[in-house]
Amino acid sequence: MKTLRLFAAMTAITLFSMSATAQPKENWKERIQSEKIAFITMELDLTPEEAQVFWPVYNQIEKNRGESQKAVTASYRALLEALKSDTATEKEIDKLLDEYLAAKLAQKTSGKDDAAKFRKVLSSKKVAKLYVAEENFRRHHIRNFSGNHHGHSGKTGPKK
Repeated sequence: MKTLRLFAAMTAITLFSMSATAQPKENWKERIQSEKIAFITMELDLTPEEAQVFWPVYNQIEKNRGESQKAVTASYRALLEALKSDTATEKEIDKLLDEYLAAKLAQKTSGKDDAAKFRKVLSSKKVAKLYVAEENFRRHHIRNFSGNHHGHSGKTGPKK
């Protein structure tokens, strides 16, 4: 069963990669999202039953994470603009600073809530694997984006 899921994940990545190369660059978000889904599915070794209950929860949490990030970004930009302005009052900056800090705090505290939601549909071990898989996927894409295609050596910092 694990081999079948691995094959399905790899087939999905391959098919999507082939179609992505023929499409304009605007689809990079969709391509990365598809790679992430395949990567997480493979790393968690989800059963069909687990996948059926996991993915709707995951998708909602990802949507919430995106909205939370947009709130942080918007409050940051408003604060930055106020700081650049010669006309912003101390009171206005104080309000914008509070909004920014509240958005950052909400973003941080949602992580614990997310883990509780995941634990309702997966074992703690698979939830831990999920967080490790997400971090590994993120690091992989950062390395590729920065031009380091040498693979992961288990060490941080430049190779010697």
